[in-house]
Amino acid sequence: MRLAWICPISSRTGVGTYAQSVLRALVRRKGLEVTVLHPPCPEEERVQMPCPTLPLSEALIQSDLPALFDLMLYHLGNNDRHHGMILRALMAHPGPVVLHDHVYQHMLAGLHHDGTAPAPGFGALIHAVSGASGFAYLAASGVLRASPAISYVPWESSWAAQVPLSDMLARLATGVVTHSDFAARAIGDSYPGSATTLFMPRPDVPVDPPDRTPGPNARIRLAATGHIGPTKGLEILIDALASAPDLAARYSVTIAGHAGDAQYHQLLDTRIRAHGLGDSIRLRTDPDAAAFTAVMQEADLFLNLRRPNTEGASLSLAEQLASGRPAIVQTSGCFAKMPTSCGWHLPAGADAQALADTLHAIARDPAQIATRGKAAAHYMGPRNTTAYAEALASFLYAGQTRMTRRAATARARSLQPDPQDSDWYATYGHVRGLMSGVMSGRGLLPPDLWSYPDKDVGQYVALNLLNTTVTDPDTLGHALRQGGALAATARLGLLRQVLARVCGDTGGTGHHLSDLALPIRDPDLWTVILCLPAASALPMGLEALGQRCGPDVQAKLTALAQHNGTGSTLITYLEGRGDPLLDQPEMATLRRLLLGDKDSALPPLETEADLVRIACGPNRDALRFDGFHPPEDSGIWTAQPKASIRAHPAPDHPVTLLSGSAALLDAALAQTAQTVTITATEETTGRHAIWSDTRATGADPKIDWALPLPRFTGPLRIDLTLPACHSPRDLGASADPRSLGLMLHALRLETTPARLAAAE
Repeated sequence: MRLAWICPISSRTGVGTYAQSVLRALVRRKGLEVTVLHPPCPEEERVQMPCPTLPLSEALIQSDLPALFDLMLYHLGNNDRHHGMILRALMAHPGPVVLHDHVYQHMLAGLHHDGTAPAPGFGALIHAVSGASGFAYLAASGVLRASPAISYVPWESSWAAQVPLSDMLARLATGVVTHSDFAARAIGDSYPGSATTLFMPRPDVPVDPPDRTPGPNARIRLAATGHIGPTKGLEILIDALASAPDLAARYSVTIAGHAGDAQYHQLLDTRIRAHGLGDSIRLRTDPDAAAFTAVMQEADLFLNLRRPNTEGASLSLAEQLASGRPAIVQTSGCFAKMPTSCGWHLPAGADAQALADTLHAIARDPAQIATRGKAAAHYMGPRNTTAYAEALASFLYAGQTRMTRRAATARARSLQPDPQDSDWYATYGHVRGLMSGVMSGRGLLPPDLWSYPDKDVGQYVALNLLNTTVTDPDTLGHALRQGGALAATARLGLLRQVLARVCGDTGGTGHHLSDLALPIRDPDLWTVILCLPAASALPMGLEALGQRCGPDVQAKLTALAQHNGTGSTLITYLEGRGDPLLDQPEMATLRRLLLGDKDSALPPLETEADLVRIACGPNRDALRFDGFHPPEDSGIWTAQPKASIRAHPAPDHPVTLLSGSAALLDAALAQTAQTVTITATEETTGRHAIWSDTRATGADPKIDWALPLPRFTGPLRIDLTLPACHSPRDLGASADPRSLGLMLHALRLETTPARLAAAE
């Protein structure tokens, strides 16, 4: 058999070390010719292979590569730098795959990340695999472009283990090899390809070390080896030693490995120094092979934690146990299978106290280090590379005919696969279609997106495709879906092109939006635009109308839209330019939409109107409230830090004064000073006036104001702003659980009577 062994050969990844050990045994098998195809690797990082090697390239992937081999065996780990090109080769030329990890979110997020945020394709993949709830978790993390801040890294959280994506990658292959029952369960019993689970082979290290029992006064040498990253639980180790000075004096700790995350390395170093543990813990970053081997040989035992556990099996654990030294692990994932005789198990999710208790127990009886170390060496003895290579070769030979036939069917894009391959080919076609779209950057729509409720559709489109948050995803999703899935997809494509024009980047949309397609008249598309915040909606609205203006003008219009709303600002802009676009009969529907039915329907108010009394009476519909509780006998409480009232004064009575009285929540003012700001805005022009007052802690909560207005007409918006709202129950003032800010007692629009024309 001519076997292509496709894996990284970098010393930065355990897969390279694994390959070197296994291939030394595999190449001794008669009739097997192995060639290693590998991603480009710097010479100083290369692990020497016992067989010919050939660097992968995009040109080689696009060639008729399978013609050179009888079978192509892929090795995938959770790292985009070392395995991204291997994934592309697998998609071009399917074959069996060895999955070295359980979670593959890191790799797939890394392949679709521009340094600021993951590309929409990654969000589409998560939605396709785990639905709207999975996408909601991704969105809540703060990593998407529209997010205000990162609160957690989703692919380093426990959620990643629930959405590992290993099953997706397995279904791109003709067969799959896993290294633990834990990893095999993620693939699922329904996997239609060839499958086997092998043990993780021990590296070529001595298995009969001398007695490592520390003397009664000697420090116990504890090592944590492998990649230094935030999933290794190293903070727990530092905190455990910091919590007990006797542990810091009893243990000498070495943390050694590749430190690809400079920020995390700095965090560890700072933490060690802050706890004064410089004499107990040393960091050995990026040691060469000799230095790393020295750390392994000097250790009495190892710490090997995962938070969360993302590995299908642990090469580092196999290496540690094979050296005849016990390990401290957690009872989770593949680590749970380590026999208790070979080390110590912490509960899944254990904290620093649990680790400190275990370290204390070991220090009280250090003889158990040697006892468990001998058991570890005995356990790993038969798990050698020779036995592993024999089992792997048997799997490949047994399935060669079936896997080769299926690979040929996939490359030919056959419409009539062999009946015995139909189930495999159906799942392969589905997953490859999704993944090819993701890999090319064009797979933006999960296959079943339009079957979700309006709110879920709106959230996905806004956050992942339009790069913004929205307050009313239900309306956005409902408008987008009008006319069925085909119309919705076309409408979304048009929105993406409009957004690309705004951003000055049309390369990612696939084709350019012609000016001949403008202005856009589709009312449902406009409803989507008007659901967006003004910062997005205003420039997109200008583009959709075919309007061009300079950046300074657009910035001013955007600021105006944030006060007046996007629709009215666009109308004011066109009317100010004398543009008759919206006066055309075919634009009547769009004009009404921009005006906003609910806003244009506000009836004119009587002169000298008290808005609070109107709100408490039968004519409440004459006002629009946002951010208020229902009216009470004494007035109206604001429910949010910013609340708004919209009203329409009588056209022939310009408003010259806004006066009113209110009261702050007494219990809140007793604890902190509060600033009240009242802003009145004439929405047709954007003119506004502001009144503000700061009340000191414990001051009188009652507030009165009189804000002069320069003869405002037309729709007015009154914004009332506080730093925060508070619950009387939380403050211990009453049983009222509501969030309360300012109680409005009166709010009057005082007007100037219409002037009579002078007699001739």
